[in-house]
Amino acid sequence: MLMLSIAITTGLILLPLVLVLLLRAHGAIAFMSLCLGSVLVTYAAPDMTEFLTQFGGFSTLLTDQWIKIGLLVLPLLLVLIFTQKAISGSKILLNFVPALATGLLLALLVIPLLPSNLQHTIEGYDAWQTLTNLRTAVLLGGAFFSLMSLLMTSRPSKHEDKHKK
Repeated sequence: MLMLSIAITTGLILLPLVLVLLLRAHGAIAFMSLCLGSVLVTYAAPDMTEFLTQFGGFSTLLTDQWIKIGLLVLPLLLVLIFTQKAISGSKILLNFVPALATGLLLALLVIPLLPSNLQHTIEGYDAWQTLTNLRTAVLLGGAFFSLMSLLMTSRPSKHEDKHKK
């Protein structure tokens, strides 16, 4: 169970980072889409769970966990798909910090949604305690660097501007 917990935590952190960098997707938009997913989990998941348990006959707890994980991850997956190759090679370094913040935030948001036995195993590690202590820094840093990245990548450079005229 120890290795599985470490693999899950590491995978949640590294997978978005690696995908954003390999696909050259927009890390800032990926971070913001994860924030959107969190809002969807908070406000839409209860209604969706209620609907599926009343009309679909599904188990409330299991349905609630999967709906929340799906609502959290779906916007991120869509951004990775639709913004691939959006970042040029010269701007890839601007993309690194928002991509890393996306991975850290994904771990912070998904792990509390996992089944309780796995969740408690992960939460017992010092690394998890450190990450949860850094939650505010991850959010503020991710938001700041994402906004800066959006501002820097959305404006054409002076070089590109001259070629348009």
